[in-house]
Amino acid sequence: MAYVGELKQIPDVQHWAIITTSSIYIEGDERSRTNPGHGYPAHSETTIQYQAFTNEEEWKKEVVRMSTPTTWSSPKSFRAMKVFPAAIETNISVRV
Repeated sequence: MAYVGELKQIPDVQHWAIITTSSIYIEGDERSRTNPGHGYPAHSETTIQYQAFTNEEEWKKEVVRMSTPTTWSSPKSFRAMKVFPAAIETNISVRV
């Protein structure tokens, strides 16, 4: 299993994936608090996390683990999928 932070880290071959989301709170600046309409206000941004698995059994175990509630938390919200990356070819020709 690998947490993907860059496109080049996503496997180029068939694999399994789990996608989750989280939210980051960004506090507004002083101007937005003292002078509404100026500066930037407080807001939240949603981020996506991509876990790639080359082993199907490892992926299944993680799906079961994430789906099972514990005494201190409820099941996580996620999407599990089998991924078939497309092979993209670029052909360039010049005619005179």
